[in-house]
Amino acid sequence: MFACICRAVTSDEVGAAIDDGAGTLAAVAKVTGACTGCGTCRDRIRSMLSERGRLRPRVAVPAPS
Repeated sequence: MFACICRAVTSDEVGAAIDDGAGTLAAVAKVTGACTGCGTCRDRIRSMLSERGRLRPRVAVPAPS
């Protein structure tokens, strides 16, 4: 299943990034490219971070240009 459709990033890829230490949307974006398109996946990925107990304080992710 895709977590980020714009960048074709799967839930497994996001989960692996989180398991490897990504604890913010910005960190997940840097590793996977997710959250760098339209932004509709941000809530989904934030939920994944929270479910894995990795959610750290929010860091601004640049808006799509």
